[in-house]
Amino acid sequence: MHKKLNGNTWVELDLKVLASNLASVRRALRKGTEMIFLVKANAYGHGMIPVVRKAWRCGVRWFAVAHINDALELREALPKAGIIMVSVLDPAHAGLAARNRITPFVASRKHGLALAGEASARGQTIRCHAKIDTGMGRLGIAWQDAVEIVSELSAMRGLDIRGVCSHFATSDCPDKAFAWIQAERFSRVSAAIEQDLGRSLVKHISNSGGILAGAAWDHDAVRPGILIYGYGEPVSDKPPQNKRGISTAPFLQWKTRVLQVKTVPAGFPVSYGCTYTAPRKTSIATIDAGYSDGYFRLLSNKGHVLAGGRRCRIAGRVTMNLIAIDLGSRTTVREGDEVVLIGSQGKESIWADELAGQAGTIPYEILTNIKTVDRRIK
Repeated sequence: MHKKLNGNTWVELDLKVLASNLASVRRALRKGTEMIFLVKANAYGHGMIPVVRKAWRCGVRWFAVAHINDALELREALPKAGIIMVSVLDPAHAGLAARNRITPFVASRKHGLALAGEASARGQTIRCHAKIDTGMGRLGIAWQDAVEIVSELSAMRGLDIRGVCSHFATSDCPDKAFAWIQAERFSRVSAAIEQDLGRSLVKHISNSGGILAGAAWDHDAVRPGILIYGYGEPVSDKPPQNKRGISTAPFLQWKTRVLQVKTVPAGFPVSYGCTYTAPRKTSIATIDAGYSDGYFRLLSNKGHVLAGGRRCRIAGRVTMNLIAIDLGSRTTVREGDEVVLIGSQGKESIWADELAGQAGTIPYEILTNIKTVDRRIK
């Protein structure tokens, strides 16, 4: 098999910015609160391994992923790290998880019994955290039944319940009323579980939005995700209030190169469907990126990129491998020049939240759709 060559499209990671982000969040946390860093979905599209290695060097000791394969890859990279699996572990993999010290969530009585049975049959014990549904409506043991079910599961051979957790549905919304309801339910239920078991558990509910809202929801640990990657969590035109002085910045830039530049007359159509026509005599550049790389087709005719230190509009439809951009009638951009899809160039910048707004989605989706394999560390 031939060695893969670097292409014209790549991702740059500035890990010094990641370190600064981690430090800013850590300073804001209540003393003694652990950070469980969310690195699922390939570290939100950034590349899990370089991100976790830098975070480990910065003092992060716990990480969270969604799937067993990611957990195993993470274990190979960081033999001493704490690893939490925030989705449902297939009971068939209970032994594998136990051997690799992977801590899954237990989301129901049935799931817990199955994990215990598989682990104990192999003479192993799997550590886990009980996931309580306090109002999210997805995975988890109903908060009304949690004390009874966790008590039953904690008595099972093969299962070692070390923590109890939940997840906010609206901590990123301006109106925190329902988040406070969830927080109160979690505090009450987790205290009752600890009293019933006669021992302390690791308690965590706060995500990025919860962290920004204040220290009241910190508990023993928090689970920052998008905040560490440099983005807040607004789901409306009014972002949540940052009450803790946390300052983070994006550390991923996505870049490509100009393949060709041509001059076209006014009225000249560009790309499939002729949905863009040159408003004047102008220069059109074709760049080496498209929706197969993860750049949204929804950005056709409305997104921008950076070329020559300027914002340049996407001209016509985003296609599978290529995008045309309008450089204007006076440009110094040439074939081979660098183009920024996400990031900064000169005095201009375009970040994932801007693209998300234009595409009608959220920064998470923009970032996790990046398929570019070539990763370069600054």
